[in-house]
Amino acid sequence: MTETILIVDDNLDNVTLLDKVLGGAGYRTLKAYNGEEAVKLTREKYPDLILLDIMMPVMDGFTACEIIKKDDTTKHIPILMLTAKQEIIDKVKGLEVGADDYITKPFDFRELLARVKSRLKLAHEHQRNVSQVRHRALSRMVEGMEHEIRNPVVSIGGFARRILDAFPDDDRKKEYAKVILKETERIERMVKQSAALHGLSSGQKIEIDIHSLIDEALAQTADLSKQRRALIERHYNYNLPPVFLNHENMLVALVQLISNGLEAIDDGGKLVIRTSSDDTGLKIEISDNGHGINPQDLKRIFDPFFTSKRSGAGMGLPLTREIIDSHQGTISIENRPDRQGVRVTVTLPSTK
Repeated sequence: MTETILIVDDNLDNVTLLDKVLGGAGYRTLKAYNGEEAVKLTREKYPDLILLDIMMPVMDGFTACEIIKKDDTTKHIPILMLTAKQEIIDKVKGLEVGADDYITKPFDFRELLARVKSRLKLAHEHQRNVSQVRHRALSRMVEGMEHEIRNPVVSIGGFARRILDAFPDDDRKKEYAKVILKETERIERMVKQSAALHGLSSGQKIEIDIHSLIDEALAQTADLSKQRRALIERHYNYNLPPVFLNHENMLVALVQLISNGLEAIDDGGKLVIRTSSDDTGLKIEISDNGHGINPQDLKRIFDPFFTSKRSGAGMGLPLTREIIDSHQGTISIENRPDRQGVRVTVTLPSTK
């Protein structure tokens, strides 16, 4: 995933230079020229890191940093203070209001890029550790939930169906029973998906043609594709090396990702699946031309029970990432430019 860095400085030349350096290093950039603009952009775009000057008009960097770090939705974003001042007191103040690091102007761009890379790595590792802790807690909770919730939910659903059959169609109580049954079915799906998250198949990994597996996932989502009248484009590189996968688990992951893409597009939209390879391994890219994901939601899409959909238990993507992690792979999800849909990239180690 390409990280986004917010550059905040009232000096246009500094912003232009930093934009060029960071862009050349492969980062995406956003630009602001005072602290007030920085706070606004941070809340709208949720960058991965902020380069924040101290001395600026309208609102200085100290104030902007303090506001960002006190906001629960943005406090996790690393802030690297940029300052021309040498005084220790300014560096101490920056750290006190929440800055994660600082660098003094004029700075060496190699040092700047090294610090940016280091801070991003620490942030990613922290998020991964948090996710692992959540997953362990979730697994413990699910073990009890399966026994304590499944049986009463089945009973509730059974009685709701009896009520549906007992009342005539024009009776309002029948509508109440429909609501009960619908919500009961939602809980049943949640329990089922939660159980799947800690009960993944531990079957043997076998050598698989990834394109056959993708086609199998597309066949399983064919009904949804027809409902959306979706155009499916396949751009396969048939010269890819083979991969060793757990067929059952990886099929579940691909079906989930393809279904998400189909659900995101409007009637008659397009889903593009592309395969390729590089030094990191085999890549599967699934792109849709839907409405994109709220930048704030992008930070939480792998959290158990989090969902931006109107229905659903929010367990599909956590399950998918767990499957990909078990294959020593990676997954990234990002908005395409101008939020013209979403791009999912899965990387899997090849046998060569």
